[in-house]
Amino acid sequence: MTNRMVSTVKDERGFAIVIAIFVLATLISVTAAALRMGQADIVASRNYRSGSQALYAAQAGVVHAMMIVNAGGTGGVTNLQNDAINGWSGTWGGAKTMPTVTSYSYNVTLVQDAVLYPGDVDRGVLTSTATGSDNSTRTIVAHVRRSGIPAAPAGALYLATDNNTNSTFNGNAFSIDGNDWNMNNTPGTAAAIPGITTRNDTNSTETRTSLTDAQTHNVTGLGFVPGNPAATPSVATAQGMSTAQINQMVNDLLQMPYVPHDSDISGNEKLGDCSAGGTGPQITYLGPGNGSPYRENGTASGCGVMIIESGVTINGNFRFDGLVIVRGTTKITDVTGNMTLHGSLWTTDVNFRDGGSSDIRFSSQALALANQAGGLPGTLPAPIVVTAWRDVF
Repeated sequence: MTNRMVSTVKDERGFAIVIAIFVLATLISVTAAALRMGQADIVASRNYRSGSQALYAAQAGVVHAMMIVNAGGTGGVTNLQNDAINGWSGTWGGAKTMPTVTSYSYNVTLVQDAVLYPGDVDRGVLTSTATGSDNSTRTIVAHVRRSGIPAAPAGALYLATDNNTNSTFNGNAFSIDGNDWNMNNTPGTAAAIPGITTRNDTNSTETRTSLTDAQTHNVTGLGFVPGNPAATPSVATAQGMSTAQINQMVNDLLQMPYVPHDSDISGNEKLGDCSAGGTGPQITYLGPGNGSPYRENGTASGCGVMIIESGVTINGNFRFDGLVIVRGTTKITDVTGNMTLHGSLWTTDVNFRDGGSSDIRFSSQALALANQAGGLPGTLPAPIVVTAWRDVF
């Protein structure tokens, strides 16, 4: 009897050990599974976070690329193919590191939108690929186009040279105004811009010091502060279009329909007519000629865009509505007569000299007409905009 009881106790002890081992193995398995699930959750969360950060980095790449394309001083391009796509690899220059998250970088390519818009020089595709330290990668493809709405110019009078300027203002019969004016001399609705803009502080200082106390009141616009006897003239430094960019812009404009004009401007000429029933705005090109500045004599007018290669001397009465570009090396924009310009005047590598009566007024209305001079989708530089984008997995 006693032996049977001892044997039963031993049998039960062995069974208890088996149960304990099973329970222990189960607990270990459950713990391991929980740890594995927790680790998987951590990895999934980390992957989701890094993937989201990579997506934001790719979006930053698109925004950065658009800023580069639109950073042409007037805020855009005249021809997306010529102005940005053709030289993109040199302009972009490889992967960019995120300023605040250095473990992430992005690289952007820009090509013509050959699939959806073959042959359209104002359509493109930005592809931004971002990578992170844990090898997370996200790609965004953005379809962009040049908009038809030109940005405001850098100034009513823009001195586009990086070289030293020597602007001269004689007398007190001139006005350079960066406030918006309609062509009938009523106030416009666009925001004010500087009266005179240069590309560096040295030239801005030279322009200010060229103005007498009385003349400072004649340069108005953004930043103008009245004073007595001297005012703070509206003269500013801004990185508007460089000489090279304006040269490219002129090349783009000369691919549009234009009217060549290889002689001095005589009296009663109309270089584009935006009056009721007129011929409308046009691109007028005064080519290199013999290298001497063109002369305007008598009474003449124009509307649209005027490109002058060899400088100009205005002796008579000249009225123009739109954009005037004077380019060439050490040439002079010389006003000894009476000039009225609604729009904007740009000079490249040029000095501006005013010895007569000139009235230069920023006019968004006149520039809107100039934007029609070369036909659709527009003539003047305009920013690119995104028309569609997608996240490529």
